[in-house]
Amino acid sequence: MSILTSPLPHQKDALNEIIARANAYYAGTWRNLPIRPRWHSLVCGPTGVGKTALAMLAAEATNSSLLRISAPGWMPAGAHQRGTRESITVIAEHIAFHDRTIFVIDEMDKLMDSGAGSGSGGSSAGGSDSWRSYVRGEIYELADGRWPSGMRLPDDDHCNEISLDEITTKLRESVFILGVGTFQSWYDQTSSHRSMGFGAELDPCLPEMTADVVASRLPRELANRFNSDLIKLPDLQPSDYRQIALDAERQLPAELQESFRSEVSKRIDRAIDAKKGVRFLEECVMQALKNASMAQAVPCDPNLNF
Repeated sequence: MSILTSPLPHQKDALNEIIARANAYYAGTWRNLPIRPRWHSLVCGPTGVGKTALAMLAAEATNSSLLRISAPGWMPAGAHQRGTRESITVIAEHIAFHDRTIFVIDEMDKLMDSGAGSGSGGSSAGGSDSWRSYVRGEIYELADGRWPSGMRLPDDDHCNEISLDEITTKLRESVFILGVGTFQSWYDQTSSHRSMGFGAELDPCLPEMTADVVASRLPRELANRFNSDLIKLPDLQPSDYRQIALDAERQLPAELQESFRSEVSKRIDRAIDAKKGVRFLEECVMQALKNASMAQAVPCDPNLNF
């Protein structure tokens, strides 16, 4: 559920930067320059700060369509499964239908090998590493403005009217890629450095997880294909929690608003302490729906035997 209709204070700088990059990319004045910038960008930040919602606002501001694919659900070319389409086919079809596209690859950090936290791009054992390699390869080719070898256009009347050369031009000139991720394992590693021994105190002098720190830990192949200046969102502030709760309440049906407001008042302090982000709203909505359901339920006859 997206409850943002305008950016929160902590999101404004990041949103403005995404919009500026996307508009400059679409303008195309860079194409004839001897040095071509890397426009595709990475957005990072803790869970629940509105990274994906930010992409939706950016798409609206730049008159772009929004295509979002979650990296863990990416289906590589050739991995045919009944009822599941290859992600490349979905992307090609979307591009064929739209003039401009902001393409969000969500949970990019899930594509990292287990050893990639150090920036080495090391590999992990097991079959999942093979899947990650295929998906990373396809994403790298898209970021380079190429389709994976052997790709076929969707068997669709509209797509049959556009050639592979035309859809490649659109990929290179009208598709702005945003890689989104929490990179939570790096935050966890940083926050849990301890000296040897049980019960040791946390190190009070840990480095801050800035955008530069995250960028320095990216596998080189990934870093080479995206803008080196990562866009980082900070944690939600207490005032942000209250604002998004108010915005969410206004969008709910009238019969749920009072119960939702009550749940927010019970949970918001714990949500702020635990840094749950907008996820705490889901808990409040679920409890409000449960309350409504219980209020409408027909009481059970105590004389019934089961």
